Amino acid sequence: MDFLFEWIQKGGIVMYPLLLLSLLSWYIILERAMNLRLKNFLPPNLNELKMLIQKGDYESALKVASVVEHPFTKALSVVLDEYLKGRREKGYLIQLMESELAPLVPKVEKNLPLLSTTASVAPLLGLFGTITGLIKVFQAFAISGEEAIQLLARGISEVLVAAATGLGVAIPAFVAYWVYRMVGNGILDRVSEEARQIINYLE
Repeated sequence: MDFLFEWIQKGGIVMYPLLLLSLLSWYIILERAMNLRLKNFLPPNLNELKMLIQKGDYESALKVASVVEHPFTKALSVVLDEYLKGRREKGYLIQLMESELAPLVPKVEKNLPLLSTTASVAPLLGLFGTITGLIKVFQAFAISGEEAIQLLARGISEVLVAAATGLGVAIPAFVAYWVYRMVGNGILDRVSEEARQIINYLE
């Protein structure tokens, strides 16, 4: 803990916003690691629903879909209800299903803009700390004696620590952002694939 306080003091004032950005980004990284999983976006009774629809037992499928409170089963219930009312055009049903599943997109992309912002802002803060450190370095050349040596040491320390911390905060956020973007796109593709497959089962 003492090392952390010492590190913050060496980096200057920009270390405080960098620390907040670091805490925020790691919170998002851990939250997405726990919640951005395919099982959270597909219902647990999906296989049962697919079997019933393949058999043509649409009434039972509608009942089973209403048992589980889930965005996918809710969307499927709307589609099945329309199908049983006589709206059987596949293009219309697919469009209806996709519109009903649209609220899943913000859930998949939750907090990712904050990660992207952190990855962009942290290096700029590190650069700002580098500049303030360089100012102290140049000020040291304007004076002499022991004070100049201390000011020079503080300036060099601030330059290095601020730059390293800015990159240290930005790199994990940047990597996590793109990893979760790819994972999220994969989840949305899988959900869309399952939805289309179910609609194709409808006769």
